Amino acid sequence: MILPLVLALTMQSPPAPARDVQEGKKLFDGMCARCHGIDGTGDEGPALNRATLARAGTEDALRDVIRDGIPDRGMPRVRRLSDAELAQLVAYVRSLGRTGGAPARGDAERGRAVYTRLGCAACHIVDGEGGSFGPELTEIGVQRGAGYLKQSVIGPAEALPRGLSLVPGRGFAEYLPVQIVTSDGRVVRGVRINEDPFTIQVRDTNNQFHSYRKSELKDVQKEFGKSLMPGFRGRVTDAELDDLVAYLSTLRGVK
Repeated sequence: MILPLVLALTMQSPPAPARDVQEGKKLFDGMCARCHGIDGTGDEGPALNRATLARAGTEDALRDVIRDGIPDRGMPRVRRLSDAELAQLVAYVRSLGRTGGAPARGDAERGRAVYTRLGCAACHIVDGEGGSFGPELTEIGVQRGAGYLKQSVIGPAEALPRGLSLVPGRGFAEYLPVQIVTSDGRVVRGVRINEDPFTIQVRDTNNQFHSYRKSELKDVQKEFGKSLMPGFRGRVTDAELDDLVAYLSTLRGVK
């Protein structure tokens, strides 16, 4: 359940009864924790243990997000809950905003230097600067949890980006590596940008855009479960990794 939530919870409302929060936690652990982490600390989905959650400025808005989902961002709708269960789940998520998140283990300023040294800006945009080959990271601290970010650095293919595309229907196939052989035998390797039954658009490893008619190609290989991002397992120290994750966690798109 991927909730890209960044809004201020209404703190004037009194806390929900403890029993509702406890029952809501049971629902959360069974339905939401896989993406949002145990206790809402974040993983593939954003952390929810913060005072600001997006798209849910009121309890009604949060209830709508849970019930209706955000299909183009990978969060499914939840329609099998009773009104009472939905209220309990809302109560638990709201309670997470009162607990606050754990402080980052690393140093964000040192992490910025690690980001620069590793050349991450060659493929990723932050605040309008950098390359567009990989996912934009301007709001990655909201969109992903620290554990997921760490895994995506040391083993990118083990934490493939999902659900960030703004184009409906593309949420679970972003940055798919492809290898194309053209009619004259030229090999083009890159990531798929778009595809329909007759054409395919690709951004190659030199960040050049290509569009092809499939009928004119010799071969198209789609490399599911792989990533063109290099892994940094064994190439950075544990301290450097903590610093880098701390820096990425500060990227929330708000100055």
